[in-house]
Amino acid sequence: MSSVRRIATVSALTVLLAGATLASAQRDLHNPVSNGPLPPRAEVKVDFAEGFEGYGPALATADAGFDETGAVVDGAAEVNESAEDVWALWEAAASPVGLLTGGTIIGADTRTRVNPTNVYPARAIALVTFSGGSCTGWFVNANTVVTAGHCVHSGGTGGNWRSNVRVYPGRNGSSSPYGSCTARQLFSVDGWTLSGLETHDYGAIKLNCTVGNTTGWFGFFWQSASLNGISVNVAGYPDDKPLTQWKSTGPIAASQARQVFYKNDTRPGQSGAPVYYNKSGCGQCSMAIHAYGLHGASPHSGNNHATRINQATFNNLISWRNAP
Repeated sequence: MSSVRRIATVSALTVLLAGATLASAQRDLHNPVSNGPLPPRAEVKVDFAEGFEGYGPALATADAGFDETGAVVDGAAEVNESAEDVWALWEAAASPVGLLTGGTIIGADTRTRVNPTNVYPARAIALVTFSGGSCTGWFVNANTVVTAGHCVHSGGTGGNWRSNVRVYPGRNGSSSPYGSCTARQLFSVDGWTLSGLETHDYGAIKLNCTVGNTTGWFGFFWQSASLNGISVNVAGYPDDKPLTQWKSTGPIAASQARQVFYKNDTRPGQSGAPVYYNKSGCGQCSMAIHAYGLHGASPHSGNNHATRINQATFNNLISWRNAP
């Protein structure tokens, strides 16, 4: 497994959301919460370089179940389910949560199918199912998957933690190349679980397995500077093409302190997908967590959009990733 590179900037981001209630403003909206004991806050050790902060990805090798082309070899956990299993999964994948979440096809559909999915980084992207719906997630270490907040908690003070959460890395039609894993802990933040703010709609899943050692995982980073114009990929599991992975590529159209906007075509079910590109020093590296389609006023009304990884988000992802 490759070593993890750590790089940083001294830039700071504002953490007070405009328009938040006084009670919300007095509370740290990025305060982490979970459905189990919280891990200690991670102490992030960094080196200064290149003007951004991030963790590089880890790539699987032949020793982890793949040859040099990424094909499955002995030791990988390919699973072919029964027709009943596939039908149940199809129903979940075709029933994502929410009407605004997950995305919109903007004009002509630019999505392309990712096939096969047993090559990196496709194998580090997972179908996430739970009682009543489905989402997408992406690995950040051997046993941690990042996703949207509404994929782990329904949001707001009357919301609930998702149940029967299961993760299928690189799911592809009737095949689960790496089997599936159940969740043992779910994470999000007060800004989502108490306030239901889409600007704080992010979370993570701690798994009962270490399949990320086989699939590899993504890097992720934060920066305070504009992200406009960077060509990014958004890849995940849309409701209209159940159990298969699809990707759209295009430039960031607008970037705000807590969200990024783009015309990459997405659909419900892709909530939680990585917004990523091949970044020097970080590899396949995510800047945001996809969550929403078109709604409201500009730039929301003309773009699909994601929760941006800012400094507070980054620190929480590190803490959840490092949780035992």
